[in-house]
Amino acid sequence: MILPRGWYYSVLFLFLFCTVSFIEAKEDTALSMEQKNTYVNLNTEKPDSKIVIGALEYVRVVPPNVVLKARIDTGAKTTSIDARDITPFERDGKQWVRFVCVSGEKEHTIERKVVKTVQIKRHGAESQDRYVVKMRIILGNVSQLISVNLSDRDDYKYPVLIGRNFLRDFFMVDVAKKYRFKPMSLPK
Repeated sequence: MILPRGWYYSVLFLFLFCTVSFIEAKEDTALSMEQKNTYVNLNTEKPDSKIVIGALEYVRVVPPNVVLKARIDTGAKTTSIDARDITPFERDGKQWVRFVCVSGEKEHTIERKVVKTVQIKRHGAESQDRYVVKMRIILGNVSQLISVNLSDRDDYKYPVLIGRNFLRDFFMVDVAKKYRFKPMSLPK
C-alpha cells in the first residue's frame, strides 16, 4: 500500500519530534542527576536568592577547622588553599598527599586522598601542576565540601583563594565590600 505524500511527511515529522523530545528528556535527567550530586554531603541547601559577599572574607577550612582570610576571585575556576611541604604518598593503593596548613603561628599537618592533579595557568608565570583534594569550606552559614587545589601561597597576602566552584549558586560579589561574614563555628 502506498501512502499519500502528506502521510509520509507527517510520520517523518512525528518520528523526529519524538526523537528530539527523548534526547532533551535524557539531557534534563542527566543535568538533574548532576545537580543532585553537586549537593551530596553538604549541609547547605541552594538558596532562593544569592548572598552578597565582599572581595575579602573570613572562611573556615576543615580540616584543620581554622578560620583564615580569603580573597574572592570570580576569575578562578577552583578554590586554592595554602599548603606547604606537600608530600605525595600511597595508602591502600590510592594516591594521597600530606601537607601543612599554617594558621597564624600554628602548623596543622593534614592528609587527604588526591582527587586529581591539574595544571594551573598563571598570569605572567609558568603553568603549575597541583594536587586537588576534597575539603570543607565555610563562609557565613554556607558549608560546602568542594575540590581545592593545593599551592604554596606563602608569597601571597591571603592563604585562601575562593573560586567559582564555591561561589556558584550561592554568592554574588560586591568588590567594594569586605569581611561581611564570620564563618559558622564547628565543634573542635
